[in-house]
Amino acid sequence: MAKIPENILNEIQDKCDIVEVISSYIPLKPSGRNFKACCPFHHEKTPSFVVSPDKQIYHCFGCNSGGNVFNFLKEYEKIDFIDAVKMLAEKTGVKLPESRSHGDQDDSLVSTLYSVNDIAANYYSSLLEKLGSSLEPKRYIAKRGLDEAIIKKFRVGYADSSWKALLDYLLARGVKQDIILKAGLVIKGKDSSYYDIFRDRVIFPIFDARDKVIGFGARVMDETLPKYINSPETAVYKKGQHLYGLNFAKAHIKERNFAIITEGYLDVITCHQYGVNNTIASLGTALTTEQIRLLKRYTHNIVMLYDADQAGEMASLRGLDLFLEEDMNVKIATLEKGHDPDSFLRKFGKEKFDEIIKKSKSLFTYKLNILQSRSNNTEPESKAETIREMLSTINRVRNAIIKAEYIKLLAQELSVKEDAVWEELRKVRTHFERRTTNDLSTSFRAGERRNIAKPIDISPAEKILTKLMLEDVNVVRIVRDELKPSDFRNQDIRNIAESLFSINIEDGLIDVSKLINSIEDKVPQNIISFIVNEEVEIRDREKNVCDCIMTIKKENRSILLKDIQTRLYAAQKSGYEEEEKRLVEEFNQLIKRGL
Repeated sequence: MAKIPENILNEIQDKCDIVEVISSYIPLKPSGRNFKACCPFHHEKTPSFVVSPDKQIYHCFGCNSGGNVFNFLKEYEKIDFIDAVKMLAEKTGVKLPESRSHGDQDDSLVSTLYSVNDIAANYYSSLLEKLGSSLEPKRYIAKRGLDEAIIKKFRVGYADSSWKALLDYLLARGVKQDIILKAGLVIKGKDSSYYDIFRDRVIFPIFDARDKVIGFGARVMDETLPKYINSPETAVYKKGQHLYGLNFAKAHIKERNFAIITEGYLDVITCHQYGVNNTIASLGTALTTEQIRLLKRYTHNIVMLYDADQAGEMASLRGLDLFLEEDMNVKIATLEKGHDPDSFLRKFGKEKFDEIIKKSKSLFTYKLNILQSRSNNTEPESKAETIREMLSTINRVRNAIIKAEYIKLLAQELSVKEDAVWEELRKVRTHFERRTTNDLSTSFRAGERRNIAKPIDISPAEKILTKLMLEDVNVVRIVRDELKPSDFRNQDIRNIAESLFSINIEDGLIDVSKLINSIEDKVPQNIISFIVNEEVEIRDREKNVCDCIMTIKKENRSILLKDIQTRLYAAQKSGYEEEEKRLVEEFNQLIKRGL
């Protein structure tokens, strides 16, 4: 936290609205003075995720996630605090200090890996530039129809066939061998020596959404297997959390309000060369929730572009149900048999390609067409199987109106009663919910994501009094005159009180979202967001303050009296007369003071 000055954090928060930031990820609905949504951090049907525009904080009463805008980005994007600040600084135009503390080894490693990857990308691209046009890498690229401008834009390069060329180059630049290994650029052999991972291949640098080189893909220039090898996962590269080409495509995706998802590096590069600049790829993996949520920042509309061989794979279509769970609109477009986007564009051009995209079908229509083409839907058993498969997709649609229309269409297409389809959906939903609950419990036990609320144990008096202090600086003045931080039994409340008691009362306002930044190392963010966002009916604030202070004093007196009685009993039992006399006097004085 100390790495970025508090005034910079405050400036960023002043220039952004937590409602606007969170609503770019999940749909928020007004609820009184606040906004509500289904929590993005755990599975739920009834919205328990609350965003307060007044306090600029959020809290989920289902899983107890909470905090300010920085913490939301940390949790949603799975990034560290510094990266969350950078994202919002870029969004708000706030310039961050250039000098940073190097105390945090993880942050230092991340910065170093970005730098090493960038040097490696420059090395590979320079090798490609130096090659003559008659050499195999240049012939291969020419065959794929890539021009110089697009090669430079995507920083396409070449790794030669030598075993240690990149390693020796980086070592000569002063990069330590263990850093090169952590960057995923070399492998340690059985003889404990190191050698380059990528050799005699065309190199495709992989960028994150902020244009940082995080890894590499490499392709052979013949039919040798494997065709592609990729960087291993590192501190900066988790392939299930990134999308190839998103750094180049994101502005065009926002402008056109949809993204085209293809399979490979060359598909993306060729699409961009032909002006289809809203194209990205999933880095050779089945799409993950993290990738979908990343894309959701720029659009809610997706076109999956399959070749004819992929299109019929039911496993691929089932994977698209993730889009529906994230409330995204997904369509499918299919190319002619034998073509991928790369070859199709080179043969038929952009106009024909655009026609294919315009003819894309909804996931519902596309999947139903495939199922109907594979089975004899005059047989009851066949119809039942088609309905079962379709309902697994329909069940994930969040919008009730769209879901009802799909049920109606499905019943019409298969000539069955709509009530029967609804009945089957109820069975699917019950099974899905049971399975989801089991999956969530397993994930929680494995320590993956927060799925079950961890109880926040704070006495009602301490919770209400803290809430009132956070809302009104005058209450802080009253409480400070009556209680010490040590009078609060809950350690987190004690730390909050200590911080509030030390602020300049004359300032007149308490900015909760900024207070979180200053005490995050002492108090978890979700404790404050829980206290502030919990709905408590308080009619007479002054009376509540007095009652809470009195209750805390009485509870503390009761605890002290019980403690003295316990020690007195032990002293009497052991025959310690002096200790017994002292404790009796302490007990009587406590009663007389009425504490």
